[in-house]
Amino acid sequence: MKEILQRIWELAWPYQDKRGDRGHAEITLDYAKTLVRLENGDGDIVIPAIILHDIGWSQVPRVKRFLIFDGKAREEEKISARLQHESASTELARDILSKVGYPADLTEEILGIVAEHDTREEYLSVSEGLVSDADKLWRFSAVGFRVDTRRYKLSPEMLFRKLEADLKNPVFFYSRTARQLAYEELESRGRLI
Repeated sequence: MKEILQRIWELAWPYQDKRGDRGHAEITLDYAKTLVRLENGDGDIVIPAIILHDIGWSQVPRVKRFLIFDGKAREEEKISARLQHESASTELARDILSKVGYPADLTEEILGIVAEHDTREEYLSVSEGLVSDADKLWRFSAVGFRVDTRRYKLSPEMLFRKLEADLKNPVFFYSRTARQLAYEELESRGRLI
């Protein structure tokens, strides 16, 4: 990883994995690197955006942080939590990118991705699509699958079926590569059920 990207990673590290999801930052970063390579993505945008996308959860009160996993929570509460974390992520990201002297034009695109990575319905760029894909692939990873069974209070079989349904949705992933990686990961999860 480029030195400046390593510095962003180091500055973002204290804010990572604040929802009982230890490993999320590292796993999504690994997926992002793979997607950049295989989809010919722009690593100068995708890599910082994936590093910074969820750091705002560290600024959201713990009770609100976990609302999105609560089947009894109102949708408005879940959206409010997502919006709060996107806003906080954007502010922290702006500070970190400024500290490392990241180029202004790239910074603006990164901040645009981070600002709506959980709430925007369509992708405005290839980079945004690849960041979304890397984030979603977490759910299919061994660690993400295990964490989500606990957070959503689902049996492995139920979560497997949910992810299987997500894969049938033609717009769930932006790239073919992400869809293929998800199929491979889900196949691995299925062998353990």
